Amino acid sequence: MFDYALDSLRGVPLTDLDGVGESNRENLDKANICSVWDLLMKIPLRYLDRSELTPMSILQSGQKSVTFIGEVISKRVNYAKTPYARFTISDGVTHVSCMFFRATWMGHRFKQGDNVLVHGDVTDFNGFLSMSSPIMESLSDTNVPLLAIYPQSPTHQVTTWLLRKAALDALRRIPRLDDPIPTEMLERRKVMGRLEALQAIHVPESAAQATRGRERIVYDEFLRLQLALGVIAHAKKKESGIQHRSTGTLVDAWRRTLPYALTGAQDRAIADIRADLHSEAPMNRLLQGDVGAGKTAVLIATALMSVEGGHQAVIIAPSEILARQHFEEISEALTPMGIQVDLLVSKALPRPRKDVLRDLADGTCKLAVGTHSLLQDTVDYHQLGVVVIDEQHRFGVDQRAVLSTKGAGGKTPDTLQATATPIPRTSAITVFGDMDVSILDEKPPGRSPIVTQWIPEASPDDDDAECWQAIRGEVARGRQAFVVCPLVQNSAGQASETKMAASAESTAEELRDGALQGLRIGVVHGKLKPADRSAVMTAFVSGDLDVLVATTVIEVGVSVPNATVMVVLDACKFGLAQLHQLRGRVGRGKFAGQCWLGGEAVGDGQARMEAMCGTDDGFKLSALDLEIRGPGSLISTAQAGKESGLVVADLIQDEAIHMAAREDAQALLARDPSLARHAKLRVEVQLALGDQADYLLKS
Repeated sequence: MFDYALDSLRGVPLTDLDGVGESNRENLDKANICSVWDLLMKIPLRYLDRSELTPMSILQSGQKSVTFIGEVISKRVNYAKTPYARFTISDGVTHVSCMFFRATWMGHRFKQGDNVLVHGDVTDFNGFLSMSSPIMESLSDTNVPLLAIYPQSPTHQVTTWLLRKAALDALRRIPRLDDPIPTEMLERRKVMGRLEALQAIHVPESAAQATRGRERIVYDEFLRLQLALGVIAHAKKKESGIQHRSTGTLVDAWRRTLPYALTGAQDRAIADIRADLHSEAPMNRLLQGDVGAGKTAVLIATALMSVEGGHQAVIIAPSEILARQHFEEISEALTPMGIQVDLLVSKALPRPRKDVLRDLADGTCKLAVGTHSLLQDTVDYHQLGVVVIDEQHRFGVDQRAVLSTKGAGGKTPDTLQATATPIPRTSAITVFGDMDVSILDEKPPGRSPIVTQWIPEASPDDDDAECWQAIRGEVARGRQAFVVCPLVQNSAGQASETKMAASAESTAEELRDGALQGLRIGVVHGKLKPADRSAVMTAFVSGDLDVLVATTVIEVGVSVPNATVMVVLDACKFGLAQLHQLRGRVGRGKFAGQCWLGGEAVGDGQARMEAMCGTDDGFKLSALDLEIRGPGSLISTAQAGKESGLVVADLIQDEAIHMAAREDAQALLARDPSLARHAKLRVEVQLALGDQADYLLKS
């Protein structure tokens, strides 16, 4: 029993289906298939066409993805130390051995004399044709023209046969499914009904029908996602914001002090932000720029526009290293203009903490730079107008609630979130679809491209390695260099600061005794005390060190114009976006930069190394990253409900459907911003929003 809404199938247990007893339910649960909804959203990997069977008589070792029919003439089940089930399949002449390791339960599924359909790769074992863990189905279960093949989980005893049987029974029991999407939209897009689409996916009569069924489910997912983002954006615009009265006086005075002219992209971004600040609705904008595109200048201009109107601004950085660097750069630029800039981090402040807090509370301090400590309960502001979040992942509902309590007059401050990790258009409108976006797609004049080279070996004791020769040569010319140590993960697959710190220390010692002997080498990593880390960075920036051996703590924001060489050890352990960020630490001055990527390539590593060597355009690299690694790595920062809504859809493959769904969502919200007239669709969007569903209540 259910109320004919697709999402209500989330509440229908699998044990309601034929053939799914408690044992199968437990196995399916371990494979994250916990309800009929989960089951029907488990889209087949592919379909076997029974009309394209291979005769067993022509089978030979090396053939890939072949499908044939035969009879089980023998089976052996071994429960010993290495358990297995082995079947011999024959057409009377040709014999094929089908081996299933650690799957003795397969022995209960088939008996001698069964006719079976087998699909997999044919290999040779001791001179006999063999297959390892092929898909094997009873022929009585395969009476459809196209046989759906599902993602299996042998460890959990979840087979394609079990999934198909359960899906067929579920579809047999569903009399109808309500469709909350307006009929005119469905007709315009020429998409199937929901129940028809699910039937086409699981029991297709043709490949084209299966494709159309999947496209309908993909359209639904993207539409829900874009409606959810639109609802959030609408609710944010209804919040009580601060209407700034920026005059341009401070911004113009600051621009006159710059030794260079801003790029057209920077000017456009500043104009966008000024328009937002003059509006009564709170600004919620993403500033997206490539490495070295001049993002910091736009952040300073944004803060100055807030100060011009009598308000305060804060710039929040993800690390103390970046916060301190921002503070030094910004205070050097603005203090001569009579603007007090303060730093607020956990330790080692330039001024006593109590003095900083006092000046923020009484308005003496116009601009504060720091980490998330700027949002602590103990920090009060006189007239906070703008919050800039640099290199931060998305702020959630709770964090925005904190901001609203800090704003002038109880109003929500304007928020600018900045990132130097370029994101492809399809990902950007998924992760940041509820934000306005400004893009810095130009680099300041005079910036030289960074030459990147990949070398399989970069041992610290190899004097002849090209990367160490490059560092010695640049240091001899008065330049400096970075050496980045590899990522080291713990048993949970997370980056281990402790292990990476040890790696950095040992690498520095090896270089001092080996390839870079005689050079002044410092070390910085996440396990150093903030004061010690700051001292090392200060020494490097001032030129007292030739080489800085570091972990990824220098990934973002660190700017040393005299640094021209970077060597990344075991580069294949990093993603493209992170490598691009690291590479951006060199060549930031008047001297050209070079980057050496060391280490052998494994998996998709060679494709990433070739991509890094082929371009220094962050937007091109992000698109390549999406192709190489898939969207998960790029949208992993999406908040609750957003990524989880994409079970079937693929950002690369389904871009055209995504754009169509976005267009339809915008048109629908233009007429009904809170979906008040589309109650059933509103419920689906609430589920897509997840923890942020309270935005619907605000609208």
